Amino acid sequence: METHGSISADEAAAALVAARRSRARVAWQGYPTWYWLSTGACLGVFSYAMLLPGLWDLAVAVVVAAVLVIVARAASRARGVCEGWVRSAMTHREAIVLGGPAALVILGDAVASKFVSWSPIVASVLVFVLYAGTGLILGARSARR
Repeated sequence: METHGSISADEAAAALVAARRSRARVAWQGYPTWYWLSTGACLGVFSYAMLLPGLWDLAVAVVVAAVLVIVARAASRARGVCEGWVRSAMTHREAIVLGGPAALVILGDAVASKFVSWSPIVASVLVFVLYAGTGLILGARSARR
């Protein structure tokens, strides 16, 4: 953008804040609903498969991890936003809000699975609900800004 004349520091700061908000809004709104649902489901299955004892179960976990990568690439193409692994419009706070509860459930389930046989099933459902629900809520919230 080209300007004619000088710009004050306050105007420049306001323009920068507006650009950051716009970038975050576009990035969050661009995620399709199927992305949050499929990623949450894959994370739930992955957390369940990692706690199963057999060798074939580990193979299932590897396949699910590969599907996660494919889903993430498909969503980035559907969004039309080319952001890499390192930099994103998602703030650190949003990343913690999105992934933190699911990660805590996975870690808690690793401990609980030693004592309760049905905990991996409950944890995988909780991981799905927490991740997909949080992603859908954050996307809807960014649309209202």
